[in-house]
Amino acid sequence: MKRPYAVGLLVAAMTLHAITGQAHSLASTIVSVIASRPGIATVTIAAEADPLIAKLETLAGVPASDAAVTVEERRARLESLFPTLRAHIDARIADTPIDLALADVAVDDTAQVEIRLTASIPERSPMFTWRSTFIFGAYQLATTSGDAAEVVQWLQGPQTSTPIALEPPGADTHAALWLTRIGHGVAMGTLVVYVLFRRRTSRSVRLQSHARSVRL
Repeated sequence: MKRPYAVGLLVAAMTLHAITGQAHSLASTIVSVIASRPGIATVTIAAEADPLIAKLETLAGVPASDAAVTVEERRARLESLFPTLRAHIDARIADTPIDLALADVAVDDTAQVEIRLTASIPERSPMFTWRSTFIFGAYQLATTSGDAAEVVQWLQGPQTSTPIALEPPGADTHAALWLTRIGHGVAMGTLVVYVLFRRRTSRSVRLQSHARSVRL
């Protein structure tokens, strides 16, 4: 009597493990939202490329593709599956859906992907909510508003996020970014001038040495 009971427990444990593994196959996904500039929201989805591709193919009802092995193959596959991804995202401002457009798909050599989406939003502290149905398990939603610190919410599957007001960075933050860019530009310009100067000086020294050797 004990053996059938033990076998039943083993089967139940294996089934639970399989379900849990499938539910959390995208558990490492992080969604980041920021008002990158007035009237524009940027959503970045960071995930493992291959599980995301498999999940989107299943949701799209298409046959599973051959395993992608290059950065270009993964990027192309994810770009082709964007309509399915978009259909499983419900992002709203004041209860009105926003139109997210694909801006970029970046895949690295470790098969990690960042999908960047953008949308137009009202400029006056709009309340933003996020909901997705392409992740079954728990995942992280990080939102940044204005100059405040990043706020992280843990969502479970199709759970809707807590509303948050999306505001672009303040003038001081924009100024700091521009100063940083100007500083980088000045540094690069100085480096280029220095390299050209060294090359010209080195060439002049070589010519002088050559002329001396000819005279001798």
